[in-house]
Amino acid sequence: MPQKRLSICFVSDFFLPHVGGVELHIAHLASELARRGHKVCVFTHSYNDTGDVDNNNNKNKSDKEVYSGIRYLRSGVKVYYVPRLTIGQTNCCFPTIFGTLKIFRIACVREGVNVVHAHQGGTLSHECMLHAKTLKIPCCVFTDHSLFGMNDDVASIHSNKVLRMTLGEADRAVCVTKAAKENTCLRGGMNVVPVRRGGRWMKKRKGREEEEEEYAYELRGFDPRKIEVIPNAVDGEAFYPPSRAMEKRTDVRSGSSKSSGSKSSSGSGGSAKRSVKKEVTIVVCSRLTYRKGIHLLAKLIPLTLKGNKNVRFIIAGSGPMEPHLREVCEKTHKKECRGKVEFLGDAKHEDVPNILRRGDIFLNCSLTEAFCTAIVEAASCGLLVVATGVGGVPEVLPGLTMVAPPSPSPLAEAKTGRRRKLATGKPKEIPSSFLAPPTVSGLFEQLEKAIALVANGDIGDREREAISDQILQTYSWSTVAKTTENLYLDVLLEKEKKKTSSESKTTHRARWEQNAKKRKTNEDDDTFADRVIEKCTHQGVVFGPLLCCVAALVKLYLKALELLDPDENIRERSTFIREKTLDSNQAVGISNGGRNGGNDSADDIGRFLTEKWKEEKKKKKKK
Repeated sequence: MPQKRLSICFVSDFFLPHVGGVELHIAHLASELARRGHKVCVFTHSYNDTGDVDNNNNKNKSDKEVYSGIRYLRSGVKVYYVPRLTIGQTNCCFPTIFGTLKIFRIACVREGVNVVHAHQGGTLSHECMLHAKTLKIPCCVFTDHSLFGMNDDVASIHSNKVLRMTLGEADRAVCVTKAAKENTCLRGGMNVVPVRRGGRWMKKRKGREEEEEEYAYELRGFDPRKIEVIPNAVDGEAFYPPSRAMEKRTDVRSGSSKSSGSKSSSGSGGSAKRSVKKEVTIVVCSRLTYRKGIHLLAKLIPLTLKGNKNVRFIIAGSGPMEPHLREVCEKTHKKECRGKVEFLGDAKHEDVPNILRRGDIFLNCSLTEAFCTAIVEAASCGLLVVATGVGGVPEVLPGLTMVAPPSPSPLAEAKTGRRRKLATGKPKEIPSSFLAPPTVSGLFEQLEKAIALVANGDIGDREREAISDQILQTYSWSTVAKTTENLYLDVLLEKEKKKTSSESKTTHRARWEQNAKKRKTNEDDDTFADRVIEKCTHQGVVFGPLLCCVAALVKLYLKALELLDPDENIRERSTFIREKTLDSNQAVGISNGGRNGGNDSADDIGRFLTEKWKEEKKKKKKK
């Protein structure tokens, strides 16, 4: 249990049921923080459960579920699905600035939020960071998951301007790699500017003395010391090598005999079998878009199959470049690719581990990546990874893996009748990842090395388990959650220290003379004035005054909302609804022995709220 129980609100345009790297990161981190005893909720926009839009034509529109209102994850995390219009299939909301403030304020007051953590640069994340600072949430954190351009086009110019605004509101920022941290610092306007001090000094130049002004250097933009590097992680319970998958199956079978167990273990793809294995399976699992380097993959597949008759490809995923890839494999290079390339289409996330365990090598051709969770998941399944060394990928993969020698068998010791030291050999190092430049020739060269390593039988069950163990020890959700929790506590502790130091500076007589209400109002006005001055001076000649106007309007709107609907009324309504929810759950026989206890026990009743149960009951009555 943590020393201080926090109430954390994750904000993002990207969340379940849509599956992606950011969505799964938020879900896993929120669940892990909830297990550590914190109260966690997620604030996102509503979704239509169309699954993966392009490949769900068989699903009737009437069967598609709408994710709107309040729902619960299995871990007890509450999710606010707010009705908002989205821009096409980007999952980003239309910017309204003021449209989110009312419902976001209600959610923060109901949950007693003291930490707001925004993920990825979506509209909802930027707006809620502005609102969180206006609501005086003590800890505001922003996580940047991707790499973006440096003012290359109009879109990047505007997105970087908005990022500067968000970083100006954030107390801390989080990046997944050092490369992502550098990208965020530069996009956030970090710059060292010479500032004239006003003094003058004499300098000798070419035999004569000249009078020059004295300058000091000042850091502008977001302070890089406030950016923490916290990597993503992998779910070790889902992603594991094939040998352990076989062990899990044999453990489940309670009535299996020893003979059948030995047969199944021998057929699980051990080192002996892999040493004579002729076929090498290469897995590609990603969105089939230009950013993922599919144009490189379309040239690489025929080139690889032409020189290696023992290689086959498994491609999982869909996207705008899927027709081009299929045309290359099925028409242009039909002779080389016939029977050697298998297209699986869009795969559910729960099916990805089984797809990865079918392969020996994982291929990633991305042109830009901040972290690339896919290569970590593939390595945790024991696959060799061939990837482009772009962005933060070189920081993620270990490169070399130490494989321990096999331990002596107890059966061999029993046969000899005495304990003797068997020749087990020395630990060996094997290359577990191969990095290449984002070119066809570079990827082909590294892929040939990996294919030779697998085809020669150098990668068996022991080697795959060693690769998996190395990844799981480095990237675990418990470590990520603990580091993130410490980040929150550091920010809150720093705020408390500043508050106590400012109070200690005032004398006892001054404190006695001041009215408590007036002092609170003055402090609030001073804080808001500092924010406005900082925006006006640090956000540019045009964008700075514009942000000042936006901040002032948001402040006035918040004052109007507080006047019309005070915080006390929101708390009373939430308490009333919670009690009614508990009564209705007891009537249907739902257990409400919550993990948090007290008034928060209603948060652990299941995945959906009672409203969902009432809707299902109405449907049954109609039938």
